[in-house]
Amino acid sequence: MIDLKDFRTNPQKYITWAVNKWHSIDWDLFTSLEFEVRSLKTQIDELNWKRNKLSASIQSLDKWSEEFQQVVKQVQELKWTLSDLEEKHKIVDSEFTTLYYTIPSPAFDEVPVGKSDEENIVLAELWEKRDFWFEPKTHWELLEAKGLLDQERAVKISWSRFQIVRWKFAQLQFWLIQRAIKKLTDKWFNLALVPQLVLEHAMFATWYLPNEGKNLYRVNPKLEGADQEEWEEDDLWLIGTSEVPLIAQHAWETFDANELPLRYVWFSSCYRREAGTYGKDTKWLIRLHQFEKVEMVSFVPPEKSSEEHELLREIEEEIFTELWVPFQRIDICTGDLGAPAAKKYDLEAWFPGIGKYVEVTSTSNTTDFQTRRAQVKFKDGQTKDFVHSLNGTAVALWRALAAIVENYQTEEGDIRVPEALIPYVGFDVF
Repeated sequence: MIDLKDFRTNPQKYITWAVNKWHSIDWDLFTSLEFEVRSLKTQIDELNWKRNKLSASIQSLDKWSEEFQQVVKQVQELKWTLSDLEEKHKIVDSEFTTLYYTIPSPAFDEVPVGKSDEENIVLAELWEKRDFWFEPKTHWELLEAKGLLDQERAVKISWSRFQIVRWKFAQLQFWLIQRAIKKLTDKWFNLALVPQLVLEHAMFATWYLPNEGKNLYRVNPKLEGADQEEWEEDDLWLIGTSEVPLIAQHAWETFDANELPLRYVWFSSCYRREAGTYGKDTKWLIRLHQFEKVEMVSFVPPEKSSEEHELLREIEEEIFTELWVPFQRIDICTGDLGAPAAKKYDLEAWFPGIGKYVEVTSTSNTTDFQTRRAQVKFKDGQTKDFVHSLNGTAVALWRALAAIVENYQTEEGDIRVPEALIPYVGFDVF
């Protein structure tokens, strides 16, 4: 979330930044709700003080006296009034918090201003596209022909946008995971196995709630009025990225400056509803409800976050360069940036069968937007401040493998294995 004190002092700059992200801030509503929240809180505090004072005075009164009965009546009336005020405060505070939490992070000045992905900037094209002397096929055509991809049976056991993959193609995924994790642990990233089911506060801390609630899967939601003991280990959310638990694990913590940078890497399954994409790209290994990623997360001091962002981008590019898959580096414009990010790079791989570039990985500098929500700080001597957090997808497995399949296909319909992976998988074609 943004710095509330700075927002109150300089609202117009945040309003302008929000417009660049294709988001509007209702300043009048914000100030009205904030005033009401404070006013109700003041009333509640005053009535609580009055009730406590009256309750204390009861001890010295004769319980059969008229004065005792009057004080008891006053305390009871205050209790009812307080109950009404507290319920109203809860509702208004929730409205205010939701509005505040949806204000996006300001983009850096160098980020191109634009309304949508059509105005993203191509910064560089890396590796030349391969010349095919035959008509290249799509990855799903190649994989289905070999029985390596089975959408029909996946629908039978789950729903659309789920996949079953088999044999050597499944093996290739695990070896690609292993290679990516080894590369990152060699670069001083800490391997951390984290939960894939998380509490609501973890989703709030990383922005996915309330903003992306429609795209999240909720497991055993707690029912209104349900017994707490019955539900204490339920009402969880499936993660859409391991960025969520990797960041939220340090909620309400303060690092020493000498502990930074702190870097994590982990592989996980990820779950997204993909709301609003019905009927779109259903054959692709791109927009699935369940997919796997090797994710990077960094915590750094504020003055180091831009440098760290370039490091994460370089690692992503190194991985795709070693796979010899043609790709381009994209500078994401404000309208396509997303609420948490101040700056974001995408890598788009060339898919010769589909005939276009497709996003295969990204990395974002979220500055203190997530760590302010999660209350993750660091101290350097007498100074205490919020750390900056960054995230990057080292490898989104299905997207990377789909790119390999299309770029390494043969005229006979076989798929060659990138040279960098042959020592891992033990075969060079499948």
